[in-house]
Amino acid sequence: MSVDPCFAPGRRRRALIRALALLGALVAPLDATAVCVGDCPPTDGQVAVHELITGVNIVLGSATLTVCPDYDADAGGTVDVSEMVVAVNNAQQGCSGAPTPSSTPGSPVPSATPTATGPTATPTTTSTPSLGPVIWFFGITAADDSPVEPTIDGEIPIYERMFGFSFSLVIEAARGESDRPVETETLRIGALPGVLVQATRPLGNGSGEVCDNHEPIFGGVPGIDPPKLESPDAIADALNDFGCRFIDGTGATRARPCTQACIRYDSGEFHCADEEHTEWQFCAPISAPLQFPDGDTLVTARAIDVEGTLGPPKQLIIRVTP
Repeated sequence: MSVDPCFAPGRRRRALIRALALLGALVAPLDATAVCVGDCPPTDGQVAVHELITGVNIVLGSATLTVCPDYDADAGGTVDVSEMVVAVNNAQQGCSGAPTPSSTPGSPVPSATPTATGPTATPTTTSTPSLGPVIWFFGITAADDSPVEPTIDGEIPIYERMFGFSFSLVIEAARGESDRPVETETLRIGALPGVLVQATRPLGNGSGEVCDNHEPIFGGVPGIDPPKLESPDAIADALNDFGCRFIDGTGATRARPCTQACIRYDSGEFHCADEEHTEWQFCAPISAPLQFPDGDTLVTARAIDVEGTLGPPKQLIIRVTP
């Protein structure tokens, strides 16, 4: 017997969350200032999307209240629509009614905005967990596809080059806590690409045209400084512009499996840098039209799963010293 896809569990959960979000804008939530409703262990004073999904699972009966007791704001032993509305409002607006961080564990934690004091600074992000794909390797290869060791292997590795081109950026990723497959398409007009890569300085001519890497015009990629980690949809064009430079062995804008990797080792064989974990490898040849400028350029990369969940960022610095 076939199942109507509209009633598939995943779609039903997403539909319920959307409905609750709309309801939260129309219905006054119950007064629940003692706890941050929807903040599941380990509590951090915020309600993330995966915690809303936990609440939906409790409502649907596929999870028990013990996994997130703070959903039971009225101590009724169940989770009803009014309590889910509170959780949705907390996710959207923060737990303004909860105790302050200095008084009670599980209280709201202020979100930090991305900051950078220079190309070597690491942007700070909100404490919401990143459940999407994990980047297991982010580095470069030389013009002959051999791996390049960083000149300075610190928290953010630095790769020194005499020229800003004739090498490749390589990213290796695998599914994260969401356990959803990695998005492999690196050019998705109107959506986010499989890898979200941004540089703090313009590459090539810094052109804002999306994917201008073919005849008759070979353009560059605009710079984004400081790196923008929140609301990536706002820079989707720039991310797709960089993303389309990541190609497979046939030149198509997509990832490649380790059996078709772009890293060549001393044995002459091509394989991933982290074969144990990697599911997909993304390779971007950096040619002269896309060259890095002299000096330090911070490059930030993230991967995304097939349902749009972002993974944690990874960074490196390309230092061009002629």
